[in-house]
Amino acid sequence: MPLKDRIHMPEQDPKLRITNFDEVALGYTEEQALMEASRCLQCPNPTCIQGCPVNIDIKAFIGLIQEGKFKEGYYKIKEKNNFPAMTGRVCPQENQCEASCVLAKMGKPIAIGRLERFLADHEMYKPQQIETEKKNHIPVACVGAGPASLAAAADLAKKGYEVHLFEALH
Repeated sequence: MPLKDRIHMPEQDPKLRITNFDEVALGYTEEQALMEASRCLQCPNPTCIQGCPVNIDIKAFIGLIQEGKFKEGYYKIKEKNNFPAMTGRVCPQENQCEASCVLAKMGKPIAIGRLERFLADHEMYKPQQIETEKKNHIPVACVGAGPASLAAAADLAKKGYEVHLFEALH
């Protein structure tokens, strides 16, 4: 059976995109995400996870997409990553998880970052189920609003801390 090509992500028409500052890449539709996820071999020992700096269970979240369980796939990513909408766009997957995908040897790795972005975009405006521990009323300061500080603030808030985020105005 021949290996299927990656599913192309739609982009804004160049004539339109020169008139705005919107994203060029438009993201996958449900149908496109299902087609791309169907290419995943669900390897018994997935090397893609070894290529992920935050150790996301890539096999599991893609398996959930294959089953049409988008919400569950999103929360599988959120177990390790507070910002899937950002990392699905800016993480250099082609040098990390996708480079470690067994299909990369044939030049056609799974579009892991695009699938991560799809799940994040699909769930972004839906009510979130954030489980938090009982508030302990212990104040904690997080200095700076970069990704590390925001991730720490989110994790501390989930653990019941009273988080205050400080960022200098430029």
